[in-house]
Amino acid sequence: MLEHVPAAAATEKLKPLRERVVAHPEDLRSALALAQGYLDIGRANADPRFVSYAQGTLTPWLHRGRPDPAVLTLTATALQYLHQFDQALTLLDLALSEQNFNGQAWLTKATILQVQGRFEAARQACRPLIQISGQLITLTCLTGINSLTGRLNESYLALRRVFTNDPRLEPGVRVWILDQLADMAQRSGDDQAAETDLLAALQVAPRDGYSKADYADLLLRQKRNAEVIQLLLGDESQDNLLLRLAIAASRLGTADGPRWSDMFQERYEAARRDGDFTHLREQARFILEVRGNAHEALALAERNWQVQKEPADVRIYFAAATAAAEQAALHSLRSWIEQTRYEDRTIDVGGADK
Repeated sequence: MLEHVPAAAATEKLKPLRERVVAHPEDLRSALALAQGYLDIGRANADPRFVSYAQGTLTPWLHRGRPDPAVLTLTATALQYLHQFDQALTLLDLALSEQNFNGQAWLTKATILQVQGRFEAARQACRPLIQISGQLITLTCLTGINSLTGRLNESYLALRRVFTNDPRLEPGVRVWILDQLADMAQRSGDDQAAETDLLAALQVAPRDGYSKADYADLLLRQKRNAEVIQLLLGDESQDNLLLRLAIAASRLGTADGPRWSDMFQERYEAARRDGDFTHLREQARFILEVRGNAHEALALAERNWQVQKEPADVRIYFAAATAAAEQAALHSLRSWIEQTRYEDRTIDVGGADK
């Protein structure tokens, strides 16, 4: 397990819930709230320990004869975070067999299938949401998939027309949609719109690790390395943000560069010793962009590609294969792009992304 500084303040806020769960072990509502609280901290801080805390809270309920669908769904969310996608899908299908109108289960299932590159199955999982979660959630779910499969521009315009960054919407929903729009804008070649959406997401959730990482990546691609360090200074405890700091500092040759690089290397090696392979994408990027070992980075990127196929996975696979001059890997990637009709103007794979 990777090392992190505890999110002490957020953890302290959960103390009343922890005490309630201990005092009332049959109180499912409190157990679910505590587990969700842990998952929220884990997501905001990119700290997998809190996922383990959530799993520990849910385990007694999961081992009951007929687990509640909410327990199955939340456990699947934890497994999703740990990239245990097939196990998560099994629990989600069980939850949906008990409670077909479980919007969170359908959305989580669609998200996992999309990450795996199973796009048609993901699209099918989005469709029940129209009766459960409404137009905005359903459209965001569908456009996210369609934007990866040959309908980037129309998907972006459809979501942009419907979404208003309304404070009355749940913060998590706003951040999710803004991140989706930013991803589509970047792949469409509109970095200015992407930056506007990412800054809006960070205004809603200033410490959201995923939005910060996406914004840092945009800045890195534009070679705005000093701005990356300004954005992420103080976030060294989050591995995905530490990676971006190490990349920016190594490009600039700053005094902090070796320290951040060594820090990430130590965590990377600790994860490997613990059998934690959930961060292969980040490890591949570190080996390529900081250590400069293209062949080792490609080996990691190819292993990661077997598990997930998000835009960031496409980019590191392409970058490592290009740096290593491995034509077989590039051909494999081009074939996938042609088959799926994936579009991404941040990369150039010989015209296949156009």
